Amino acid sequence: MITAEEIVALYRERLEAQGPVLQQMRDVRELANGDVVIPLNELDRNAKASVANLLVTGLDQMSMRVSSTMPSPYFPPLREGSERAKEMARTRKKAMLSIWDQNRMKMKMKRRARHLLAYSSAPVVIKPDFKRLIPTWHVRNPLDTFPCPDEDPDNPVPYDCIFTYTKTAKWLFDNYGGIVAGKLRMGKVRPDTKFVLLEYVSYDEIVLCVLGEEKSFGINITGVLEVMELERVINRTGMPLAVVPQRITLDRPRGQFDGVLGMYYTRARLQALTEIAIERGIFPDEYLVARPAENPEIIQVADGKIGQLGIVKGGDIQQLQTNPGYKTDIALDRIERQERLEGAIPAEFGGESGTNIRTGRRGESVLSATVDFRVQEAQATFESSMLEEDRIAIAIEKAYWGSQPKSFFIAGHKNAGKTDYTAEKLWESDFHYVTYPASGTDVNSLIVGLGQRLGTGLMSKESAREADPLIADPELEADRITAEGIEAALLASIQQQAANPQGPYQPDDLAYLTQLVVEQNVSLYEAVRKTNERAQERQAQQAPQGSPETMPGLAMPGMGAEMPVAPPPEAAAAPAGPQGIEALLAQLGGAA
Repeated sequence: MITAEEIVALYRERLEAQGPVLQQMRDVRELANGDVVIPLNELDRNAKASVANLLVTGLDQMSMRVSSTMPSPYFPPLREGSERAKEMARTRKKAMLSIWDQNRMKMKMKRRARHLLAYSSAPVVIKPDFKRLIPTWHVRNPLDTFPCPDEDPDNPVPYDCIFTYTKTAKWLFDNYGGIVAGKLRMGKVRPDTKFVLLEYVSYDEIVLCVLGEEKSFGINITGVLEVMELERVINRTGMPLAVVPQRITLDRPRGQFDGVLGMYYTRARLQALTEIAIERGIFPDEYLVARPAENPEIIQVADGKIGQLGIVKGGDIQQLQTNPGYKTDIALDRIERQERLEGAIPAEFGGESGTNIRTGRRGESVLSATVDFRVQEAQATFESSMLEEDRIAIAIEKAYWGSQPKSFFIAGHKNAGKTDYTAEKLWESDFHYVTYPASGTDVNSLIVGLGQRLGTGLMSKESAREADPLIADPELEADRITAEGIEAALLASIQQQAANPQGPYQPDDLAYLTQLVVEQNVSLYEAVRKTNERAQERQAQQAPQGSPETMPGLAMPGMGAEMPVAPPPEAAAAPAGPQGIEALLAQLGGAA
């Protein structure tokens, strides 16, 4: 078991080792938040930046493209050829998708994509949620994350990790009053006093510690303890709960837009100087110059806003015009181009296009060369990260709720509804894959690519449904397509037969069918079945000759719209057996 003092020592060591990287992250954060102030020392003034923040444009566009499609988990059957194994694999996939949905994974992936591109890191910690009984993803700020060094830079799972955050004294007293009261700090503490908390996460335990007051951290002040342990929890999973994927770089973390910082400062400073020169050109400096052997005097000050003329005696007024240099605009455009090249921020991100791009195909090629491979690399990083995150979530399910019956509901899937399961039986193995439908493409390019592959016959419709991010359950979608095709064929058959006067759908039957569908909201196939039963019952009954039921009405005679005519009573009472010629003639009306 690690002690609180050892955790503080590790924290200080990692904080010092990551100092330059953390400072670079802070610079990127200030620029992204618009907190940059351009110092103009020679003019004794500070100016806010008044140029386009290309870093924000590039960061938002790239992160939205990376997170526009979600990866899909695939759990292979553990026994080939077994229908039960296939059904269990499908259930495992749906259970994992349900856990993702309850964690609002789509929104968290958008934030993590921004962290990965801007800070070169997208840390997350998975913990059990005892209220909802599910593993919960907690996205952490890379500025407050200190993982242990690893020889493999591509391994997203560190042996242990320290997370820092600040809490107020009120929060500490509300949650750990019995521990910190009278021990953390001597004297009166304000409710809004900030304290630094360290959260140590490893294979075997989770430890929460609190340092002294934030402002006095690192300074030996009487009454302020260096560290105090608040809580220690045993990690029952036996796996590290923190996952810290890193952007692929050479030897140290580097965000995609780190190189644009100096260029932005230069461009913003040059633009500020230009604005100052323009302002002085609008309100020029004026000097009163004396004539030879005269004492100049201003009798009336000029005011152009009210049309008041100025009067000067014994001198002349001269204006000193200050204009920006003739190469200022060229320098601004050149620096902006360098920013776009360094940060891979094409003009298309801002809804513009280069003047030398005249076709849509050429524009797509330029944008693809700038964006696609970076998106692919970021999505590949998230694939390996989410695979490890899912394995941790499965371990949490088995460790904390292994034998407890649970259920999940995922809408938009075949047999949608509540599905009951037991973690120990469902998660027989955590072996699976996590892949994006088409790594390197956003949602728009993916749909176009799927359509092209279907058109050329290189992909089946089932594979396209599995790759489409808008289709939650490919099996359900296939059943819906089949049902809609059969329903369309049935509707076309009804329309074709109803248009034929000698067809089976006579006006009364067609009106009854329409009433069932429109007024009673009966499905089409059920309405056809009821209409057919109604016609069969009518045709199986008989009515006396001359009654309305035996008349065809609006229908064609003999098309089944009328009831059969019942025989006369005397014919019904006639003895059975062969009849003579006289009886036959009497029926035909030929003899008395």
